[in-house]
Amino acid sequence: MIESKIIQVFVSSGMSRLDFANKLGISNAVLSHLASGRNKASLDLVIAVLINFPKISAEWLILDKGEMYKSETDDKDALKYKLLAQIRTLKDTNLSITKQLSTFEMVVTDLK
Repeated sequence: MIESKIIQVFVSSGMSRLDFANKLGISNAVLSHLASGRNKASLDLVIAVLINFPKISAEWLILDKGEMYKSETDDKDALKYKLLAQIRTLKDTNLSITKQLSTFEMVVTDLK
């Protein structure tokens, strides 16, 4: 049950209820309702947990597989994919700038 796992993340965080709720963008009441079983965790809340607590394993939180915390290998893989995404973004930006420069060069040539 994802809700009980979110409570486990809260307990392991050492944060106050209010600080934990604020970090996730929810009210203290929502956190209490999760703990009591009254409310179910939304997808947005699950994503907020994974973003705000990057050491928490998504497989553990969502699928109940593996350990609560990611291994060092998982961290390296996540960093690798993040860096590759940034490289792709930079390449796309570079391509866009190159196209703009080419267009400007043609305009300048036409103005001569």
